[in-house]
Amino acid sequence: MSLPLHFISCDWGTSNFRLRLVETKTLKVLSEHRTDVGIKNHFQKFKNQQTEDQQTFFAIYLMEQMNHLDLDKTNDLFVVASGMLSSSIGMKELPYANMPIAFNGEDLICEAVSMDGESKLLLVSGAKTENDVMRGEEIQAVGLSNRLPKEERGILLLPGTHSKHITFQKGRFEDFTTYMTGELFEIISKQSILAASLKPAEWDTSFREIFLRGVGEGVANRQMTSLFSIRANDLIKDIPRKQNYFFLSGLLIGGELAALKDRNETVYLAATGINNELYKLALERFLPFEQIVCFEEGVLEKAVLTGQRKILETYA
Repeated sequence: MSLPLHFISCDWGTSNFRLRLVETKTLKVLSEHRTDVGIKNHFQKFKNQQTEDQQTFFAIYLMEQMNHLDLDKTNDLFVVASGMLSSSIGMKELPYANMPIAFNGEDLICEAVSMDGESKLLLVSGAKTENDVMRGEEIQAVGLSNRLPKEERGILLLPGTHSKHITFQKGRFEDFTTYMTGELFEIISKQSILAASLKPAEWDTSFREIFLRGVGEGVANRQMTSLFSIRANDLIKDIPRKQNYFFLSGLLIGGELAALKDRNETVYLAATGINNELYKLALERFLPFEQIVCFEEGVLEKAVLTGQRKILETYA
């Protein structure tokens, strides 16, 4: 089967939903639609009704949202869905593919699912090791693989709520480790006793020193003794709460990156927004410049689309 001229990219996460109508050859986004109806929320709605089965319930919402795209541009209704839609709280659960997986994604598990007799939906599985799982980041990795060296070892770093460190070698993603850095920062900064000693702030260079101080403590694996010092900094030392905020950020990011301090592989950082700047600063704190490669933000933005197109090329 030849590739369709267009495809619809479905990126349905835990808390957000996004559809994009994409020109297959160029990956140009022709139209886009977003909602805040995440998988977790929609699954709860499914549990609260008894009319439709799980697959149909999710398919109905997906087709309704497709009407918000400019589908006059194409007769193709080929949807590629990676991430949580293939989880137990999504449309249909697919088993995790076992690592390692090839750069082109051919080892991932895919299944064509019917929605209305016309639309074709290709569900893509996540990936697992003996000790870890991911669902969604593997497509980002496949999409970024064109920018990774084919004959070398390296580590692909994907920061986020649940950061992923994915090791690769000779055209295959071999292993990965998950770090709950983003989620821990959210919990500590909003729900713990330290929340009163922190004040969110926009990043600027005046926070660089305090952030790197936190990174140093984290890399040295002193998180447990350093966390409560944030409270003392506020009550005794009168350190501004905005500075404490970035000390905490550095402490957690440093703790995540500590595992890299004795590695000699090149680290490929793929991040957007503030994570791009903070993780780069943190890596430069303890790794030589030549061991760090930072992708431009636009590269990561297209990684999902590139990965989904590779899946189409393999399975369509």
